[in-house]
Amino acid sequence: MNINPEFRRNLWLELTPSRLVGMPLVLGVFFFLAYTMDDKQYGASVASTALTLFGLLAFLWGIRLASETLISEIRDHTWDSQRMSVIGPWSMTWGKLLGSTIYPWYGALICLLVYLTSQPSLGLSLIETAVLLVGSGLLGQAVGLLSSLQAIRKNQRYGRLQTTIFLVLGVSCSLSLLNWPFEKASEIVWFDQSYSDEQFVLASLVVFLAWAVFGIYRLLRAELQLKSQPWAWGLFALFLMVYVAGFLNEGRMIDGQSIQQLRLLGAFTVSIILAYAMIFCESKDPVAFRRLLQYLGQREWGRAMESLPLWLMTLSFVILTCLFLVGLSFSSPSLEEARQLSISAVAMVLFLIRDFGIVLFLNFGRIPKRADMLTLLFLFLLYGAIPTILTALDLDSLAGCFWPVPGIPAEVILPAALIQAVVILWLVASRWRRNLQISS
Repeated sequence: MNINPEFRRNLWLELTPSRLVGMPLVLGVFFFLAYTMDDKQYGASVASTALTLFGLLAFLWGIRLASETLISEIRDHTWDSQRMSVIGPWSMTWGKLLGSTIYPWYGALICLLVYLTSQPSLGLSLIETAVLLVGSGLLGQAVGLLSSLQAIRKNQRYGRLQTTIFLVLGVSCSLSLLNWPFEKASEIVWFDQSYSDEQFVLASLVVFLAWAVFGIYRLLRAELQLKSQPWAWGLFALFLMVYVAGFLNEGRMIDGQSIQQLRLLGAFTVSIILAYAMIFCESKDPVAFRRLLQYLGQREWGRAMESLPLWLMTLSFVILTCLFLVGLSFSSPSLEEARQLSISAVAMVLFLIRDFGIVLFLNFGRIPKRADMLTLLFLFLLYGAIPTILTALDLDSLAGCFWPVPGIPAEVILPAALIQAVVILWLVASRWRRNLQISS
């Protein structure tokens, strides 16, 4: 039988005879203790123990192994040889995702079997319970592997802090869905349509898991030097914007706000969050920017799209949703409230451009390794410290010069935001030209 070589390698490394025997023995001890402490009943105590052990194995241990699989290979100097092998990106995707976590899953599936045959307490059918638990574990592991891959693309060094961050990200994604059965509502309203909570959450789990696995595949393609255009990220950004906007229904509306404005505002907020996330996650390599500008100058649009940074594509979504918000304000019945919303949205776009300019200006400097941390310090000053001081001095109008405070007149906030954006972009262009002159 032709088995994925990456998956087969992990099977040889992880599933040794001693480990195959040891896992059921250790788990059996815990189950036997729970059985005896519950008056020798195969019920709630055994089920609680099995569910806890499943979480420890699938969520904590499994996510940690998935997050560290590529990092450990880089440390052991085996990753470069794998990149030169004939293994394709898709085979490597599921070979690493399932292979690196095969031993924790070996134990977790035993716990799942015990849990389903004892006294499951999630209030779902056995199949739905199995899909929820296994899917949540796979989602957390996929997010952990995806996060480490993205960090590798940025050429970061790794320590315990980075791996802990990847672990927290994966566990958070898992628990966000796993927590639902304990606090579920009777139905979920999405785009004014009512759906069964079980069906909607399980469908969401499957969809987000598919996106996470597809993201791993796309990043592995890039690591294997296979060219790809950024349409996958664009589709995911649009999907997430629509997905979040669907939960914003009439019950969340503010006076004078239409349902269309509310949903556009939700999509606008999601696009901003994604834009900030990508500007810090991606590498701001001057060589890549030079290549992008060269392709644009030569009108090689295909290669330009292959070199297009994802944060730049996300910025285009931010601008488009802002334009839709502004256009919708002219047809709103509450013109004044819609006008204030449009002013805040336009100001936020200008502040976003200013912030991106700060990131690029520092990354094009002499010490790019510390540029992102220094940018976070500047953003803390611009969005936190300075507005707080101005507000304490009863200078709220001046505080609006640094972030989009609601109610600030357009003649104050828009010129201030525009001037800051233009100034920082001019500084970025000046530093870029200076670097070109030095390199030439």
